[in-house]
Amino acid sequence: MAKPHLLAAALLIGASTHAFAADAVVEDVVVVDSAYDWSGVYVGVQAGYGWGSNDFGYEDDNVDFDSDGFVGGLTAGVNWQNGSFVYGLEADISYSDVNGSQQDPGGPAPCHDEGCTADIEWFATGRARLGYAVDNFLPYVTGGFAVGRLEGTADLGACGFVSCAFDATEFGWTAGLGIEWGLTQNVSLKAEYLHIGFGTPDFSNDGGDAHVDSIDLDTVRVGLNYRF
Repeated sequence: MAKPHLLAAALLIGASTHAFAADAVVEDVVVVDSAYDWSGVYVGVQAGYGWGSNDFGYEDDNVDFDSDGFVGGLTAGVNWQNGSFVYGLEADISYSDVNGSQQDPGGPAPCHDEGCTADIEWFATGRARLGYAVDNFLPYVTGGFAVGRLEGTADLGACGFVSCAFDATEFGWTAGLGIEWGLTQNVSLKAEYLHIGFGTPDFSNDGGDAHVDSIDLDTVRVGLNYRF
């Protein structure tokens, strides 16, 4: 009479062992499928569109005009991951074709005679990034400093009828946000928005009251990164 009980016990132990082994296999598969690692050093390329505003002044008059154009360049950075949080440092340098001009003969100085121009030749940023990873999807915020080469002109009369221009490297700040997708363990695609506030360059040979109150730049860029 004991044999049926022994057989049932053996079958129960065997089924339990098989179920445990199956669970272990499933757990292993889940870990492998979802273990996207954002850590590491990376380099990349990025390109997009930039637009901005330029605020020029003379005595009590102010003139605002817009700029826009292509931006693109190189990126390098490093990520560290702690659970779902990803934090890192990133730097980029970009060629810029963002420029604009304003001439209004009936308007206020300093843009009614020769007119005003503003041009961003290049810019670079150094930023911290903080993101929250959902497997291979990473939304993040970013911010830091910026530097750019700025050129511009205004009416000669606004500078005492001598050269009324600036050509300077100015430092400022930047902040933005983005999303990044891991295409493979080493390659990722990102889309990013940045706002950059540059300094206020001085007109050379300024014998008048012309001044620059602000030069701002907004960019939307897409990029491709390779992580080592």
